[in-house]
Amino acid sequence: MQCHCPNHGLGCTAMIGVLDVEHHLGAACEWREEECDQCHQQVRRAEMARHKDTTCARKPMACGYADVGCPNRCAQEDLAAHERDGVVAHMGLLKRCLADTSADLVKTKAQLAEGRASLAQTQHDLAQTKAELARCQTKLAQTKEQTQHDLVAAARSLFDQLVLPPPAPDGFEAHWDPTSSEVALSWRPVPPPPDAAPRPMPVRYRVEASLPHGRARAVIYLGPECRCWYRCPTSDPGAVRFAVVAMRGLAESRPSRDVTFTPPDIVLFTYDHDMDDRGLFYYIGTQGRTQPWQNPALAGWVTATRSSDGVGKASDLTGRQPCNSFTTDEPNSWWQVDLGAGRLFTPTRYTLRHNDNPKNVQYRLQSWRLEGSVDGADGNWRTLDEHTNEPNAIPARPDAMATFAVAPERAFPARRFRVFMTGPSPSGQNYLDLSDLEMYGTLFRGVS
Repeated sequence: MQCHCPNHGLGCTAMIGVLDVEHHLGAACEWREEECDQCHQQVRRAEMARHKDTTCARKPMACGYADVGCPNRCAQEDLAAHERDGVVAHMGLLKRCLADTSADLVKTKAQLAEGRASLAQTQHDLAQTKAELARCQTKLAQTKEQTQHDLVAAARSLFDQLVLPPPAPDGFEAHWDPTSSEVALSWRPVPPPPDAAPRPMPVRYRVEASLPHGRARAVIYLGPECRCWYRCPTSDPGAVRFAVVAMRGLAESRPSRDVTFTPPDIVLFTYDHDMDDRGLFYYIGTQGRTQPWQNPALAGWVTATRSSDGVGKASDLTGRQPCNSFTTDEPNSWWQVDLGAGRLFTPTRYTLRHNDNPKNVQYRLQSWRLEGSVDGADGNWRTLDEHTNEPNAIPARPDAMATFAVAPERAFPARRFRVFMTGPSPSGQNYLDLSDLEMYGTLFRGVS
């Protein structure tokens, strides 16, 4: 049910529900009268702010002599009495202010006199400056004429140099970096003849790539360096042709000879279980799973060597058959596999198998490093995985196998891999006793 606000007679036009009357009066009605907290008069809520700022008798106000130092503040209705009763004090403040003003006037007069003297000196200096300016203008006119002559000569020389192209770059090469999967391009600048005039502008280079399947050339580098990098598109593999042009100003050399680069094929090997058919050497031994298995070392597809021959052959390492094969008892014994030219492999896991002779369980590995190298030279072997004094790394039984992970931060593409014995077996001897090696990771084929 709707009704008028109780303040309807005072001017409130709100229509509200019976149950909302109390809320309306307490929060929304602007016609409700409230007590001023300064003068305690009843004032309409909507007029309260204006009342306190203007007509409220108890509004705090500053004394009319505040500008000359009176600190008193009092209610609006008491202000006249304060100013009437404080005439003597206010006159004293006025007298003091007048004295301060007189002192400031004396100081101002002194400063004005100093300013007049300074102005006279400035006028004298200005006259001297005008005379110096006249001399400079005469000299500037002479310099301008000489500069125009020099600029014309320099412009003619610069034009002659800009229209002469620099020589084409030499030694343009492309090398694939398997770590970053990028092609590294490099070239050599051709120095000018000894009697050539100096060139004021530096040489820059523009490298262009012709993408696979006859697509147009694209500019992949523009700058002063003699090298750049290019990531081959994995979604559209194929041969890419590169050329480089030297530029100076508006002139450019003839293109260098083209360099054609074909990205390598990539094959992934994922571990499932020990000595499964998903490893690298099984893949090579079946020629990409296209023919029956052969030992890739005996077939000549990889090369296996070891530090010494005790029992068996070095090729036993990739034979995928339990056998009795080991080196002689020598410290730092090793067993190595070379994947051959055109192949690089980044390992993630590898499997080692002990031989099948029960008497040789005591010769199992417990301290070794798996190492990788691109060229196999001394000093170029890097550690991929390492174990020290771990007699249970490979179980103590014939034909036992174990698979080990290669930490991502240690993995890198290599052509050669070797198991390097860093300490004696549980027997205290240094026979490197192995029956098999299998590896998992990423194979790059066709690497130049």
